[in-house]
Amino acid sequence: MDEKLFNLLCAGKIVGFSCEPRVIETVISRVFIFNEEDVVLKFYKRDNDWWNKDMMDLSGGHSRIDFIRNDFEFNRFLNPKVYTALKAVVIANETVVLKEPDMNEDELVIVMHKEDISGTFTEVLFENKLTLDEYRGIGKRFARIKLDIPKRFLPESNLTWYEHTVKRLQDLSSWVSSEKDFPEEIAKQGLSLLKRQLEENKVDFQSIPSSDLFVLIDCNSENLIYSNQELRFIDAFPPRDDWRIGTFDVDIFRTGSDIYALAGEDAYNAYLEGIDEIAGQYRNKDLSDFYLLYSALIMAPYFFMLSSKDNKYLNKAARYLAFVKKRISYSL
Repeated sequence: MDEKLFNLLCAGKIVGFSCEPRVIETVISRVFIFNEEDVVLKFYKRDNDWWNKDMMDLSGGHSRIDFIRNDFEFNRFLNPKVYTALKAVVIANETVVLKEPDMNEDELVIVMHKEDISGTFTEVLFENKLTLDEYRGIGKRFARIKLDIPKRFLPESNLTWYEHTVKRLQDLSSWVSSEKDFPEEIAKQGLSLLKRQLEENKVDFQSIPSSDLFVLIDCNSENLIYSNQELRFIDAFPPRDDWRIGTFDVDIFRTGSDIYALAGEDAYNAYLEGIDEIAGQYRNKDLSDFYLLYSALIMAPYFFMLSSKDNKYLNKAARYLAFVKKRISYSL
């Protein structure tokens, strides 16, 4: 997004909109919230060198086009009420115009219906006022969503699940070590335990071919909304191809870890009961401890990172850290 386009959007000079937007800037996007129209416009940045190098090149061209299109289609499949359109952007007579994109236009914008995010799943879990039946319902709903995701979103790969998991633990090590507020000794213990468990179960991991893997969702509790007994996804497209490939268990325990850490064991067990009612045959119950700790070591440092910017996450980070310590102690 060039400076002229940014300034016109900030001034509300866009066809079909009547007010100046509220602007939120994230690591890789600029989000324009138009309260009068209940519409959100999301633009991906071009100039994040770290993201372009280590995740996906969004600087321009077909790499950018493919990512934004896939991101929109994936999120629209999960949440069509929010993800309403993908448009191209042009400037005409000092005004921004949204139009249908052709295949070569890379100034794309994702058009979204404004969602009330006050009920993030993080907050719902931390308050822990749901009944066990609601947690079972969440498990059933989540399992159905997993089974329904079209295979067209699954990247090609010839790796076994063991080879994928070795790479995932390397990524996890880099991630955990990058969050300086997360206790280094706990990170080392957790990573060491995961590597040991992977090697102890190497044959099981190697026996899973790429043809048996599922499309994964970025389904941490900050990317989920829960209200009126409905679970909805926001910005749930994993940014790297290899992060969209995995066993059924990966996503189940990404969300399960959040439930266990923030709401407790009873809620977690009820959630798994719901999962198993719909899709229990896809779970490897012998590896539950591995996936639970793996998921916790992704999310706990994330809450530490969030808490450095917003104090409301401090208590979530503390609760998640206690959970990680407990899982390590349990498995040693």
